[in-house]
Amino acid sequence: MRQTQVGTRGSGKKKGWGVIPVYVPWLFLLPSLVFYLVFKAIPIFGTFIISFFRWEGISFATMDFIGIRNYITLLSDEVFLLALWNNIIFILMGVSMVTVFALFIAVLLEKGLRLSNFFRGTYFIPAVMSMVVIGVTFTLFLSPELGVVNPFLERIGLGKFTRAWLGDPQVALPVVILTHVWQMFGFYMFIFIAGLKNIPDELYEAAHIDGSGVWGDFLHITLPLLKPVVAVVVVLAMINTLKVFDLIYVMTFGGPGNASQVLTLRMYLVGFMHNYMGYGSAIAVVFLLLTLAISAVQLKATGSLK
Repeated sequence: MRQTQVGTRGSGKKKGWGVIPVYVPWLFLLPSLVFYLVFKAIPIFGTFIISFFRWEGISFATMDFIGIRNYITLLSDEVFLLALWNNIIFILMGVSMVTVFALFIAVLLEKGLRLSNFFRGTYFIPAVMSMVVIGVTFTLFLSPELGVVNPFLERIGLGKFTRAWLGDPQVALPVVILTHVWQMFGFYMFIFIAGLKNIPDELYEAAHIDGSGVWGDFLHITLPLLKPVVAVVVVLAMINTLKVFDLIYVMTFGGPGNASQVLTLRMYLVGFMHNYMGYGSAIAVVFLLLTLAISAVQLKATGSLK
C-alpha cells in the first residue's frame, strides 16, 4: 500500500508525525464526492437515459423505450421552439441591460456622490431577496385592478399607455426581463465597484493633465481596464438569465398564450404537470447542451478555454 511521509516539526529536532496512508486525504473529500454523485452526476445521467423512454414518471414497469423519438418531437413542438426563442431573447436583452445599467451606476457611485454608501446598500437589497417575493410584489404593482402603475400613468397624463401588463403577449416577457434586471443589477454593480477600485488614480490624473474629460476617461481608461470584470459579469448574468424559472412561474406562468414560456418552465410543465417524464427529460438534455455550448463560447471569448 502506498503511504505518504508527513513532514517534521519542531526547532532543531526532526520529530516525525508518522506515516499516513495515501487514501486518508480522499476520506476528507468523500462527503463532497458522495453529495455530488447523488445529487448531481447520477440525476444528470438518469435524465439522459430517461429521455429515450416514454414514461409517466411513476412506475418503472411502464417505461417504454422509444429511442430518439422524443428528440424528433422537439423539432416540431411549437411551444418548445417558442420557449427556446424566448430564452434567447431573455439572454440578449437581460444580459445587455443589466451589464450596462450596473456599470453605469457603479461608475456614478465611485465618483464620490453624496449618500453613495446609502445607495450601494439600497441597490443591493433586491439581490438578496427571494425571487418569489419579488415576483408577487411586481405582479401586484402591475395588476390592472390592484396595482399602482396604471393609476400613476393616468395621473400624469399618460393614460393611453395603461394596459394589462402581464396579460399582454407583446409586453409580458419584456416586463419579466425588466423585473429580473431590477433584482440583479445591484449584485453586478458591486463586482464593477470592486474592479473600479483596482484602477490607479494616477491614470486619471495623467489623463486630466492631457485634457481628457469624463467621457474620455471612461472610454480610454475605465472601460479597457474593466474588460476582465465585464467578462465575469456577462458570464454570471448569462447563467442567471438562462436558468430563470421562479420569476416567470410566479408572474406569468409562461403566459399569456406561452408568450413568456422558457425552457425551464416548459421542462417542468411537461415532466411534472403533464407526467411526460421522458419528453421532459429530453428538454432537460437539450437545455444542458445549450448551457454547455454557451459556457464554451464564453470561456473561449474570455481566453479561459485554449
